[in-house]
Amino acid sequence: QKDEEISELQSNSEAKVTALSGEVSALKSTVSEKDEEIAQKDEEITQKDEEIAQKDEEISELQSNSEAKVTALSGEVSALKSTVSEKDEEIAQKDEEITQKDEEISELQSNSEAKVTALSGEVSALKSTVSEK
Repeated sequence: QKDEEISELQSNSEAKVTALSGEVSALKSTVSEKDEEIAQKDEEITQKDEEIAQKDEEISELQSNSEAKVTALSGEVSALKSTVSEKDEEIAQKDEEITQKDEEISELQSNSEAKVTALSGEVSALKSTVSEK
């Protein structure tokens, strides 16, 4: 009877070992598939990191270019504002010069009218003297 028990235990044990060996083999296959998937994910992450680094470099370059352009344009704006101020001063001087010229013209016209009036008086006096003779 012990032999039967031993035989039965041996049979059950071999069946369990066979079943577990199959499960171990299936799990090893699953682990291998998961390792491949992890390797693919690692490769994808590496590519994404490279893309991020490239985008960061592009952003940095754009910021640098933008800052350079802003600095250059700020300088140009400042220079143009200064030029506009100078032109405003020049226009003010020209306006003042025009006002002075207008005053000179007015004075000359006034003197001219006074001379014409004086000459008219002299002409009248001369005509009168000529008439009397």
